[in-house]
Amino acid sequence: MKNLISISLFYLLITSCKKEAGAGVAPSADSFTVTIHNGYGSGRYRTGDTVHLFARAYTGDQVFGIWSGDSSLLNDAGEWHTWFIMPGKNVTLTGTVRTGDPFTLRYEQIMGKDRLKPVYYCFPGEHKGIVYLLHGTGGSAANIANDYEWQQLIKELVNNHFAVLITEAEEATTGVDENGDGKIRWALLPYDSMSNVDNANIRIITNNLYTRGIANRSVPRYAVGMSDGGFFSAALSFLYHFKAEVQYCSQGSTNVLQNTTVPVQFCMAGSDSNPEVGAAGNAAAFSFSNSLNARGVCSKYLVNERSPVYPERFSRSGQLSDKQSAAVFTELKANGFIDNKNYFSTSADALTAALQSDPAAFPVLKSLSLNQKLAVLEQIHIAVADHHIYSDYDRATIRFLTGQCQ
Repeated sequence: MKNLISISLFYLLITSCKKEAGAGVAPSADSFTVTIHNGYGSGRYRTGDTVHLFARAYTGDQVFGIWSGDSSLLNDAGEWHTWFIMPGKNVTLTGTVRTGDPFTLRYEQIMGKDRLKPVYYCFPGEHKGIVYLLHGTGGSAANIANDYEWQQLIKELVNNHFAVLITEAEEATTGVDENGDGKIRWALLPYDSMSNVDNANIRIITNNLYTRGIANRSVPRYAVGMSDGGFFSAALSFLYHFKAEVQYCSQGSTNVLQNTTVPVQFCMAGSDSNPEVGAAGNAAAFSFSNSLNARGVCSKYLVNERSPVYPERFSRSGQLSDKQSAAVFTELKANGFIDNKNYFSTSADALTAALQSDPAAFPVLKSLSLNQKLAVLEQIHIAVADHHIYSDYDRATIRFLTGQCQ
C-alpha cells in the first residue's frame, strides 16, 4: 500500500508539472505554423499543443550543434530532439549539425581478475575525466560499441574531452549465470574491490591503462549505465568515489542510494515496460532523486516521454535510406501502427509479433535485412518511451557529468 501511495503521489506531481509547462498559454482553436529547417516537425499546431522537433540525421563524425531561431521556447536548445509548448504565433527554428573531432574507439583484450576481458576505449590526449559505459542485462561491451544510440553519447563524450572505457560483466564474458538469478548481468554484491569480480575487473583494467600511460590517473571518474548497468553504476561509483554517475532506465539500488554521496542523474523512460523498472521504478527513481537533494547530494531526474515519428525517423542510424524509411513509415501507418498524429500506437514487441504472424502484410519490413529491422525497432522503442538507451538527453548527460547541479 505504501508503494501505491508513493506512485500515486509521483504521478500527481508529474501531472502538475505538465500543466505548469503550458501555464500562461490560453487555450485556443486557432492554429499557427511551425517551420523547421534542417529537421522535422514542421506543420500547423494549436496554441498549447506540445510540439516535438527533430534534427536531420547525422552520421560519421557529425554531432548536433544547436537550435536557432525561436529557441527560447525550447525545453533544451542543445538536444537533437526537443519540444516546446505552441504559443499563439508562428515559430521558426533551424537545426545545425557540425563535424566533430575524429576519433577511434580502440579494442583489445585486457587481463582481468580471472580471464581476458573485452575492452573498448578512447582516451583523448587532454581528457578531463574517464567515463565507464555499462551495459544492461544480457548485454555486452560489443553491444555498446556497436549500438547507434550509445555511439551518439560516445561522440558527445569524446568531443567534450572525456575518455570512454567500455567492458562487460563477468557473466557476459563467460556466458554463465554465476549467482543463479536467471540473468546474465553485473554482480552488485559484495561492495568490495577484491571478491566482487566485476568491481575487481574494473580496477585491474583501469590500472593497466594507467600503467601503460594511456589513462590519466589524476582525472576524476564517472559512470553511465543502462538498466542493470545503472544499478551497477551506482554501486561502482559509490565504491570507487566517482565524481558523478548517470542511470538510464534504472532506479538504482536502495542500499547504495541511501548512503552515497555521488551525484546521480536519472534518465528514465516514460512508458517503461521492463518488469524490474516500469512505473514503480520510475517512481522510485523520482523519490531517490528528491531524497538525495534533500540531504545535499546533487541529483536530477529526467524522463523521455512518447514522441511522434516522421517518415525519415528510421534512416537516422544510416542503416536505411530516407526512401526506405519513408516506405516503412507508410506501411506502418497503413497497418494501424501509427495514428493520425504520427505517434506509434503500440509497442515494438507488438510490431514484431504482427510481422511474425502475418509477414505478407509488411512487404517493406520483410524485405529489410536483420540489422535494418533492428534499427527500425530501436527507434520505435525510443519513440514509445520504452526501456531502451536513448540519445535524446545526451547534452543533459554531458552537462551533468561536467558540472553536476551547477
